[in-house]
Amino acid sequence: MPRCRGQSGQTLPFVALMLVGLGVVSLLVGKLGGAAVTRARAVAAADTAALAGAVGGRSDAEAVARANGGRMLGFDRVGDDARVRVGVGSAEASARGRPVRPEGGGGLAPALRAAVARAEQVLGRPIPITSGRRSMAEQAVLWANRLRNPFPVAPPGRSKHEHGLAIDVPTSFLPTLVPVARQAGLCRPYPDDPVHFELCPP
Repeated sequence: MPRCRGQSGQTLPFVALMLVGLGVVSLLVGKLGGAAVTRARAVAAADTAALAGAVGGRSDAEAVARANGGRMLGFDRVGDDARVRVGVGSAEASARGRPVRPEGGGGLAPALRAAVARAEQVLGRPIPITSGRRSMAEQAVLWANRLRNPFPVAPPGRSKHEHGLAIDVPTSFLPTLVPVARQAGLCRPYPDDPVHFELCPP
């Protein structure tokens, strides 16, 4: 019996040591994971801030960095490009942004251009478009200032405007366009964004 108690007494410290070791490993993994997430946030904030800075300058870059939980650590212009350095928590990231200019036809996708042309033909007049194709940088600026926008704003990379697949029109023009929009292939997918039109689903 004393021998059994001795073996049991040796096992308990070993189990306790194993538990302490597992706790230390868990803490290290948690810290490494948290650092990776912070680094990814810094990279994303720098990318969008650089794009915004290329279009709107330092103030827009700072606004986008703040909107993404970061702080501007550096900003330089190199021709049309913007170089930024952004910090998020203890992580830092640098990025370079270049303004993306729309292609011909206002940058709208051919299918959307055709739908707009059909609506204009029915109406017998041009459709005033307040916003058509946007670059990701322009979307980033809108996202940073979304609290001042009366209509919802999608995050950069998630707006149909960035692909030339959406238009916005003046609210005063809605009574004219809405009655013929669906007939032309233009739909309003978001009830809380009445000025936003996209191609109707097939």
